This record gives sequence, structure tokens and C-alpha cells, in this order.
Amino acid sequence: MQYEITKPQNLLNADGSLVAPGWARQPLIAYNKPFISHPPSKHKEWHYFFAGDDTYGLGFSVANLGFVHRFSMSFMDYRNGTQVNNGALCNPEDSIYQPPADSYGSFSFRNDHASYEYSGGKDRVTIRAEFRKFRGDETLKMDLVLDMPEGDTLFHAFPFPDEPGQFFYCHKMPCIRVSGTVSLGELEYRYNPDVAFAVQDWGRGVWPAYTNPYWGAGSGMVNGKPFGFNIGYEYGDVAAATENALFYDGRIHKLDDVVFHIQDNETAWMKTWTFTSSDGRFEMEMEPVLDRHSMGTSIGPQHQVFGHFTGKVILDSGEKLTIDRMFGFAEKCVYRWENFQKPE
Repeated sequence: MQYEITKPQNLLNADGSLVAPGWARQPLIAYNKPFISHPPSKHKEWHYFFAGDDTYGLGFSVANLGFVHRFSMSFMDYRNGTQVNNGALCNPEDSIYQPPADSYGSFSFRNDHASYEYSGGKDRVTIRAEFRKFRGDETLKMDLVLDMPEGDTLFHAFPFPDEPGQFFYCHKMPCIRVSGTVSLGELEYRYNPDVAFAVQDWGRGVWPAYTNPYWGAGSGMVNGKPFGFNIGYEYGDVAAATENALFYDGRIHKLDDVVFHIQDNETAWMKTWTFTSSDGRFEMEMEPVLDRHSMGTSIGPQHQVFGHFTGKVILDSGEKLTIDRMFGFAEKCVYRWENFQKPE
């Protein structure tokens, strides 16, 4: 079942339960935070982007994790197979970060090591960030413009079966055009919006103490038209709707279940991944080029693997599209929130 929400509604009932699990192609679901039934220390609010091309990539997010605010930053050099990951924390009572009620709002983060300015909008976003001593004594700076795609995007709400009042609400959006610059040490690189894309993961929720979600996304051009996908696996109760969708020429084509297959009992991150679907509409392989991993974090191991996707997809109309080495990523993460280290 893929229940589509087509009229404006609140996200939550007065008791903290979801009004209606499902998905929408427009911003019809209002995040009414005061109705969350769990204490603020359990709330999760974040805004993540991957932005880049198949030469250099950036992954960055600002998040309220309930007991801490965090700005995280990753820089990936795919040609040399290298990565740098870093994070900046602050206590909520000392933070300037105010999570907006939707993905279009502006916000800022700042502490002694890093600053982040997000100027939001439905059509165009500007992002400026500076992270001092990001790699040794080197400062990372980025100054990006994100041009949002026209047409449908994916809003998705679902519960968790563990406890009443636990939920996940997200706004996923691939096919975002990226322009602007990133600099690190002696490197200064300018993104070409003809080949550089971003994907957004904006979310709000109350999660179980332990989760191990799978997520993947990619963007590019197919037959001269923008194409992207968002896929997820083994996360929450998605009986009403999955987060699996194709995006083609401004329209969503909704999918059923997609399964991630990782070789050698999910230990061979740099071997070919395969993806199969219950409806036969997403059949893909990914050839990895880089495993952005963070095994040493207190939350748990995380593997975000970047590579080239090849295979076939089928649109709602039955039209088949051939995907040939489209750049994207797929990941498996483990979150043990009780282990997260608070700032001193």
C-alpha cells in the first residue's frame, strides 16, 4: 500500500500519534511540535545534504539531537579515495540554532570551531560554512547555491512499533543543482551545476534508542531530463507507504519495497551492491568508489558508500528507463543514542 496524503493536515494528534502515516508530493503535512508526547531530550531535528559531483563531495548537517546540537561535516575526494569527517557540538542552552518548522526556513549554527548559515527558500538556497582546523590546521570553507527542482518532492511520515509517540517525518529531495565553491588547504574547487547535484534529508522525529537504517539516493540526467531516486530499507513501520520513489522530469513515481544486498554478510562495503524491488521497478547495481565510514563515533558504525549506479527503473506509465553509471550513494548506519557523547 502507498497511501498518498492529498490535503493539508497536521502531523500529530493531541496524544502524539500520527494523524495519518503516508506520503505526499507537496508540503501538506504541518509539523506541530508541541504535540510530541516524548520529552525534548528525545526529540531529533536535523537538516542534511550531500552535495557534489564524482570528483569532490560534501556531506553536512545541522541537528538538534535533544541533549546536544551538532554541526557535522564530511569532505570526500573520490579520485584519491580519501575522506575527512569532523563535527562541532554545543549544549542546547548555549546554541543559536533554532530548528525551523519546515525545510524551507533559515537557520544558523555557531560555536568556537565552526559556523553555518542556511538561507532557505523553496526555489533557491544559499549555504555558507567555515570549519576551523577541519583537517589538521586547515580550514574548510564552502559557499554554495542550491537550485531546487521544480515539481514533486517527497514528504513521508511513519511510526515506529517500539513505543507510542515515536515517529519519523522527513522531506527527501534529489535533483538539486549545485553551484559555488569549496576550499580546503590549497584546494579550491568550483561546482558546475550541469553535473553537480545535491540530495536533501530534512527530518523530525522521536526514534528508538537503537536503529540501523539503510538509505540511498542519486541524481543525474536521463534522456535529457532530470532524474533521481530515493530508497530506504528496514526502518520503522512503512506499511502505509515506503520512502522509495523515482523522480523524473518533475514528477514522483512511487515504489514499493526495495532491498539492499551487501556482500559477505554485510562486511564487503567496497564490493558491488545490488538492489531489488518487490514490484520489479527498481533493479540496480552500485560499483563503489569510496566508503565514508565513521567507525569511531560513540553512536555506532556508519558506512555511506559512494559509487555509480547501473540498471533499470520503471515509471508509473510502464516506461522503462536505463540508468548508466549514475553517481550516488547507499548507506547502512547504526544509531545507539544512549552512547552519544555530550560536550563538556
